[in-house]
Amino acid sequence: MPRLDSKHPGAHKPGKTPHRTAAFRETARDIVHKDRYDRRAGMSVDTAGAIARALERAYVQGFIDAQQPSPAATDDIPEASRNSSGKSDEAVEWILIPPRPRDAFWTICLFALGRETPVTENASGHLVAVQRPSGRPGWKLVSRDGLEKPFGHATILPLLRLGLLDPQYEPDRRLVISPLGRATWQRFVERGGQYPEDLTSPFDDGDAP
Repeated sequence: MPRLDSKHPGAHKPGKTPHRTAAFRETARDIVHKDRYDRRAGMSVDTAGAIARALERAYVQGFIDAQQPSPAATDDIPEASRNSSGKSDEAVEWILIPPRPRDAFWTICLFALGRETPVTENASGHLVAVQRPSGRPGWKLVSRDGLEKPFGHATILPLLRLGLLDPQYEPDRRLVISPLGRATWQRFVERGGQYPEDLTSPFDDGDAP
């Protein structure tokens, strides 16, 4: 007796993409954050319902993706996002910057570059190495407006790995926003980004989990 294949003849397993993984992580963070906030505020909590709704949306999107022509796993991801080092002429997608470093990068760019587009070639701000009150190494943003904002080294390190910040050694040791960092900020602003959590996806809303 011939074996019957229960799968849809045109269906396939969608390839894993960094963008989808990051979107799922952001959804999970939002659910956890809302749960904690509602509990502290004494409000009713429906975390199970929120998880169920997120899973349902993910299931529906997975079914839709499975009906599409089978692309390479990362064909729909911008080059900078496919490059794990972030060393690319293209901007890094905002959602692919980890949450805490993303908050720091938003602050750095806001006070060093502003919201005007196109972004100027030279940023008026940099980070200098400091020692935190805890004794651990860190960095301090020195902006054109006189703002001095401290960050932990662990928060800044992913921005260096992504290539969003570059080290300089003249006239002293400092970090500056790289060309890739300027391109990333410009794309964020052009897409209407206002706050760090504005993930400004290049995809349609239906692609979100």
